[in-house]
Amino acid sequence: LGDRAVATVKPPSPLWIFGYGSLCWKPEFPHDEQIVGRITGWTRRFAQRSADHRGTPEAPGLVATIISDADLEQLGRRAPGAAASTCAGVAYRVGDADAADVLDGLDFREKGGYTRDLVEVEPAGGGSAVTALLYRGTVDNPNFDAAVLDDLDAAATTIRQSVGPSGQNDEYLFKLAAWLDDVGEGDEHVAGLVARVRAAGS
Repeated sequence: LGDRAVATVKPPSPLWIFGYGSLCWKPEFPHDEQIVGRITGWTRRFAQRSADHRGTPEAPGLVATIISDADLEQLGRRAPGAAASTCAGVAYRVGDADAADVLDGLDFREKGGYTRDLVEVEPAGGGSAVTALLYRGTVDNPNFDAAVLDDLDAAATTIRQSVGPSGQNDEYLFKLAAWLDDVGEGDEHVAGLVARVRAAGS
């Protein structure tokens, strides 16, 4: 898979980065502005195996990726013609002077089956949309686990048990859930996983 994300699209100018997982609470790169926003036609799912952050090669964890409605239909996980999905996240505007270094760092951070896409982010508070760079694990990458799309119990068990260089897998889930709560955005998939992980640990 290599040690970098696949640079499949040219970044927008100015550079905006859209985060939907750990980037929501842990961007770790300089930015001049950030907005909570939503993208349409995409769904967040814990379906990307993580052997380098929240798990190990021997026991990979699960982290969030984002899947297009078209891909979900091809996988048989979405009815054709259903209303478009939406996903909340954070868009960060990066200054021109920092753009090259930020992209280099993200290409390394988002390795292991991730690629780049461009998305239109609608600010949650209103205003003009911005074009942002999105890093996602594609459904055909070897670390994508389609089986857990239909099995929240199995996904929750993996998340509860896994730990990697970046920490406990459930910490990642809980921090994402806390961020969603803080900004007033719902996500049934995340909420379902949190309920299962906490119930198993009680």
